[in-house]
Amino acid sequence: MTDSGPTMVGTRLQRRWQHLRRGLRDFVAVPLLVITGFMVLAVLSIIGDRTHAPVLDAVRSATQKIIGDQAATTTLQAIATALVTVTSITFSMLLLAVQQTAASLSPVVFDQFVRRRANQGFLGFFVGLAIFACIVMAAVRDDTPPVLAAATATLLTGLALTCLLVLVYTTIAQMRPANVLRQLHDRALRAHRRERDLIRRTRRRELSTARVGATCRCDAIGYVIGIDLECMTRALARVPGAEIRLHIVLGQTLAYGDVIATVRHEDERAAQGLADEVRVAVLIDTEPDLNTAGTGIDSIANIAWTSASTAQQNPEVARQALHTLRDLAARWIEHEAVPPGDDAEDRLPIVYPDGDLDRILQVLYSMLVAAQESHQHLTAAHLLETYETLLSSATGEVAERLRDDVTRARPLLADMPASPVLQRIHRRLDPSSAPY
Repeated sequence: MTDSGPTMVGTRLQRRWQHLRRGLRDFVAVPLLVITGFMVLAVLSIIGDRTHAPVLDAVRSATQKIIGDQAATTTLQAIATALVTVTSITFSMLLLAVQQTAASLSPVVFDQFVRRRANQGFLGFFVGLAIFACIVMAAVRDDTPPVLAAATATLLTGLALTCLLVLVYTTIAQMRPANVLRQLHDRALRAHRRERDLIRRTRRRELSTARVGATCRCDAIGYVIGIDLECMTRALARVPGAEIRLHIVLGQTLAYGDVIATVRHEDERAAQGLADEVRVAVLIDTEPDLNTAGTGIDSIANIAWTSASTAQQNPEVARQALHTLRDLAARWIEHEAVPPGDDAEDRLPIVYPDGDLDRILQVLYSMLVAAQESHQHLTAAHLLETYETLLSSATGEVAERLRDDVTRARPLLADMPASPVLQRIHRRLDPSSAPY
């Protein structure tokens, strides 16, 4: 118990820091920067109204012909009140529309809306402009009417109302299923590219013949959002001859007691110490990280399954989700071949399973089950076309897995409504299948 205390404290601090950093990165940073810019602009406007210089006096004199001294303060009050009202109503209505779309597609829609930099910038702009007006009003003096500040606020209000129209249009565009799936596709693709470094530096199979000296288990519930490979490398340097086998992948859900990793080493005490270091190196959060490929695949799978099943009976959205999954699978099958020396001893003695492609293949088969349950024969036909396309480029274990899934799908397809196109594609993939 004494040895595990610092590890648990370090784990909690690491989780809190990770949560804070994700909050800043995903939502808070952009609005805060915009609001800070407006606060600086408010201070400059106050200084400009109170400073007597030839240039500023000429600008104030020209501005006073449009905005009177008495109307300046009233204008700022009206702008502040109107912006707070418009911002609260507009964003409430937009969030309601986002929630409706999230209920029909996937909860990830809400996360995507909140994390878009443009949406964050719009929110910061409206709030910052309201704060700008409030700061200037608080600094108003009778002898120095805020003429320049009122003119600046008026111009920015016109820009804000224009941005409001843009925000409404872009929100509607973002809620279209095709755009939602496109964003998930791009995120998953970028995440998989980043994760390739983890794949290149680790092994796919165990080389150590030592017995399993320790097992690292999860002590919380959540999602795997990161794996600190450098931390494990330093720990391995202190335990020569040890090998770590990770039983988790990025984006995976974990519960209490789930096996995170096993450590092979003859010295049980050294192996247990290494297992404690692995527990610290695996970052777990209560919320999924959209910047992992596994989370993106799961989100697309949720949309695909609910659209293909009787939950929604929306074959068009199911087809779009299937097209997205096929594109990801085709790209990753192309890079599936294990490079020379993948399991060589010069790689880190860490075994990490690359499960992104396997997740997609699981989703494709589950969509066959959903298509059979909803009797959507066209969706089943699109799925078999996907299998046919992937088989044309797959080799080795992946090709064997695809053919095995098609064979296992015979009972599902036999229970589908009679469809010439479905039967034709199935016979091309599985010539031994019985007619139906």
